[in-house]
Amino acid sequence: MTLDEPSPAGTADRPAPADLPRLDEDSRYLVQGTRAARRPTAPARGRPREPRGAGGRPWYLRAWVLLSLVTALAGFLRFVDLGKPATYVFDEVYYAKDGCYDAGYAWRQCGLTQPGEQTFTVHPPLGRWIIAAGERLFGNRPFGWRVASATFGTLSVLLLGLLALVLWHDAVWAAVSALLLATESLNLVQSRVAMLDIFATTFILAGFLFLALDRRWMERRTPPPTRPETIDPDAAALVLPSDPVPSPTWRPWRLATGIAFGAATASKWSGALGLLGAIVLAVAFERGRRKGYGSRQPLLEALREESLGIVVLLGIVPVLVYMASYAKWWVENGFAIHAWYEVQKGMLEYSLHLRATHPYASDAWKWIFMMRPVAYYYQCVAHTATGACTRAAEIIGIGNPVVFWGSLVAIPATAIAGWRRRDWRAGLIVFAILAQYVPWFFVARTIFFFYMVPITPFLVLAGVYALRLMTVDRAARRAAAGIGGLAPAGGGALAPVAVALVVLSLAAFAFFWPVLVGDTISQSWWQAHIWFSCRPGQHLCLFNWV
Repeated sequence: MTLDEPSPAGTADRPAPADLPRLDEDSRYLVQGTRAARRPTAPARGRPREPRGAGGRPWYLRAWVLLSLVTALAGFLRFVDLGKPATYVFDEVYYAKDGCYDAGYAWRQCGLTQPGEQTFTVHPPLGRWIIAAGERLFGNRPFGWRVASATFGTLSVLLLGLLALVLWHDAVWAAVSALLLATESLNLVQSRVAMLDIFATTFILAGFLFLALDRRWMERRTPPPTRPETIDPDAAALVLPSDPVPSPTWRPWRLATGIAFGAATASKWSGALGLLGAIVLAVAFERGRRKGYGSRQPLLEALREESLGIVVLLGIVPVLVYMASYAKWWVENGFAIHAWYEVQKGMLEYSLHLRATHPYASDAWKWIFMMRPVAYYYQCVAHTATGACTRAAEIIGIGNPVVFWGSLVAIPATAIAGWRRRDWRAGLIVFAILAQYVPWFFVARTIFFFYMVPITPFLVLAGVYALRLMTVDRAARRAAAGIGGLAPAGGGALAPVAVALVVLSLAAFAFFWPVLVGDTISQSWWQAHIWFSCRPGQHLCLFNWV
């Protein structure tokens, strides 16, 4: 797949030029990606006309309406009964207590064994400070521990919807993307516990959104090149060379990208994987912009003209944001660079050499298959006279099976279609997944399934990309690929299958809801959700959800 293939220079978000092959009305709509291109049908006499918003869409299909509704749903799912269970869940025993201490409570009141954060030498401080803000506002209680996570989890849904809107310029597909993340089980669980991963996820999503906006910002400022084939041979000698490709060092969206990824890394070091992926994509996009402009050596030109801006805005700025997250430490210790370096060195040594045995640890290759999800909380609340459990409550960190297992098809489909169509959107999606996932295959330390949380939004985008391929008429898709355009839904033979898959994903989420939020259910109903388990003494057991 070509990550850097440009939209025709200077033509981003514009209709197809007049010299392209003539398309029928429906195909032209699919290529341009706007309902305004369709010839409106006169309403039946006596039937009231539907109110319409900008671009000819009904008001209820406008992007802000759909994304607001989906975001509200995501917030409801993440905040409802957030204080349940009324005890520490999994690693809340570290982060909720540290947040309590950072919020200004006495260390004994926070359940700590001594003054100071337990995780200071394990993770950077920004995530703890975000948790502390929630506890400062809502108290040292379960809702206070988790309110920041629920807020950021809700925000992650909105950010994914905005990113999908930038990618496809289609409100419906943006809403579908947001809805699939709102009902993605692992994102939901991490949004309802006081842990760091959802903060890194949200900042990473913001970083890739800003990166896509930066690409669009520059495309709109790049004038179309002078094409030799459009010049009269007699006048060719009088034509001046095209102006250089605009390469401003100051780029506000690139600055925002650097800030977002700096905050992701300051929440958890795994955020740096997203930053490295963004840097590679930034170079690839700049190469593509110059290639579309007609440059003979687009990569060399991109490196020569963009290196300063990339180093400053995607290198130095994230480092400054990361260091700023230690503001309290700098105030207490002064500008002691060497001491601060020793803190970072200790964190690195801990991360590299962690070899703890844990029943829920799993290798990275198992994550996409959901072989070993993590049980965050389990409580048997009713027993028989013989001690057998009859009613139980559990919170299990598991992904939505339709999203995760479907991505085994969606990721290759996105990669292949993106390569054939030279589609930068597919490149961003696939590379964001690979940049954050592949490095974990080479890590020897103890790792867990929930490290997939920052990757799940891009699994959703890969799935939506594949769904779009299913819902687009083949002829229109070929026409769109030929001009680098977009082809939203319309008339594909597999459109009903795509709709069914979305419904199936929602149904899977609803089915697993009780074991995502710790509802008390019968033991038989709990067992119905545990699809895989290992028998005592079983030597080969790949899937274990217990």
